[in-house]
Amino acid sequence: MGNNDILTLFDVDGTLVRGARCHYQAFVHAVKKFYGMYEDISGINYAGKTDPQILREVLELGGFSERTIEKNFQNCLEYMIQYYLKNVHLENVIALDGTKKLLDILKDENVLLGLTTGNLEPIAYAKLNRVALDQYFPFGGFGSDYAERALLVKKAIKLAIAKFNFKEEKIFVIGDTPLDVAAGKKVGARTIGVATGRYNSEELLKSGADYIMDDLTDKNFFMESIGL
Repeated sequence: MGNNDILTLFDVDGTLVRGARCHYQAFVHAVKKFYGMYEDISGINYAGKTDPQILREVLELGGFSERTIEKNFQNCLEYMIQYYLKNVHLENVIALDGTKKLLDILKDENVLLGLTTGNLEPIAYAKLNRVALDQYFPFGGFGSDYAERALLVKKAIKLAIAKFNFKEEKIFVIGDTPLDVAAGKKVGARTIGVATGRYNSEELLKSGADYIMDDLTDKNFFMESIGL
């Protein structure tokens, strides 16, 4: 086992890292610039949602018409990226317990490592770069690809097949929200729920996760779960 027959797809926020205040600020500034609306998105449960999905929810709550939303939607997302990249040096991103050690082990075992995150792609990589985790993930599915999370997983799988000759043997989606679990299940992947975000182990189990972890420190359990 090993080589290219196991694919692990990791979420970013709440799974690999914590601390994305600058990402939040990018939303606030972009919405204000393009829609003249000062929106505090802290009132929205955005855990597990994609950036385009969150932006649309915010604007719909603000009462904007579909036509008005569409007019500057892409510009707004682009501005978010620019704002984040400009200010990421101020970001206090922390790698969650056990992440680097686990990724090193998976890399040594030749397990394919990819991302499935609602972050826009440049934001995801800039965030991971702050804690030196970006180099582990040569591909993935991102919020800049699709608003629907299951489509991000599908894209990441397609890239694994095209770039790394992945045979679709074993696919694992790892995340901290029921939406991560649902996306994995929708494409027929096995799911590992990690209770390092706003959802506890019981809630992740109820959402249908195949395996549950309190965090990523139990490397033996993780490796057994993926069949290594």
